[in-house]
Amino acid sequence: MKYIWHWEWKPEEREKEIELGEKFQKAMKENPDQFPKMLTNTCFTGRCKGFRLIEADNEEQLMNLVALWWPTENWRLEAYLEAGETFSKASQKWNPI
Repeated sequence: MKYIWHWEWKPEEREKEIELGEKFQKAMKENPDQFPKMLTNTCFTGRCKGFRLIEADNEEQLMNLVALWWPTENWRLEAYLEAGETFSKASQKWNPI
């Protein structure tokens, strides 16, 4: 499933955020299957906030992502389907072949 991972980190936690970023990069390299795939680079939408598009194979990957970042970030995951996927899923309801 694909998600928009919205996040906002607390400016007073800047040092911890940098530390967690390094920890996250290392964990992704060592155990890529434990985390969602990052479909985009980080996109900033303001001071200390932004989003990424991600794809998770299971809930455990999402929990690992959130558990790593929770000390310094407020976050929200929003599921999405791309246009072709949306049409395909909608048409299955009306034309189950």
